[in-house]
Amino acid sequence: MPCFKNKIRYKRPDKLSLHTILIMANILFIDTAAQHTHVAIGHRENGISELVNTDPNQQAASLNEMIARVCDTAQLSLKDIDAVAVDAGPGSYTGLRVGLGVAKGICFALDKPLMLFSKLALIADAKNTAGELLVVLKARTGEGFAMATQKETTLLPAQHIFYDTFDFHIYATGILLTDDSALLERFPEATILENHLLDMHSWNALAQKRWEEQAFDDLAYAEPFYLKAAFTTAAKNKL
Repeated sequence: MPCFKNKIRYKRPDKLSLHTILIMANILFIDTAAQHTHVAIGHRENGISELVNTDPNQQAASLNEMIARVCDTAQLSLKDIDAVAVDAGPGSYTGLRVGLGVAKGICFALDKPLMLFSKLALIADAKNTAGELLVVLKARTGEGFAMATQKETTLLPAQHIFYDTFDFHIYATGILLTDDSALLERFPEATILENHLLDMHSWNALAQKRWEEQAFDDLAYAEPFYLKAAFTTAAKNKL
């Protein structure tokens, strides 16, 4: 049986004006970039309902059911959703395709806008540090996906890197946040990224801002942020 972890949180803010509440949106969040599956709804009144499936690589099997369940919890239907936000990667190639495919299907069917977000940018934003921050996620041995920021300024756009040629010392005065044990051994002062569960409160704030600005992605041409080509091995011809 899938291992679902409910994380239901409702918060009715006292200091938000009625105008602020009315311009906020009901946003469906989909994150299938890592091994887990993470679905959430950000409500107009600043509450967040979340559902996480910790079973690895079950995105295709569990995503639609999880969306239905989180909608039930939030007492909303998909028609009540104003927009869909997707963690577009980098991450698992299969997971990214599953998540974006489902999101596109919902948007096409219900005429809803789509918003793509970089996983690296979401992690950096949630860290909320004043100084330089270099986020590196492991891709393969000796390779990673990196992005550097300082507050809201991007110092290094999200990209694929090779550790032996990348100059980590450029960001020596900042924080290195990584999930790669090899980098943690190389840079003992680095901060470990414990897991890939995104901070939905931080993501919701970013998505609500884009909703207010009407900054949406082109549904027809939206693609995952792979940052590198898939690694495949050619099959050997049988004699």
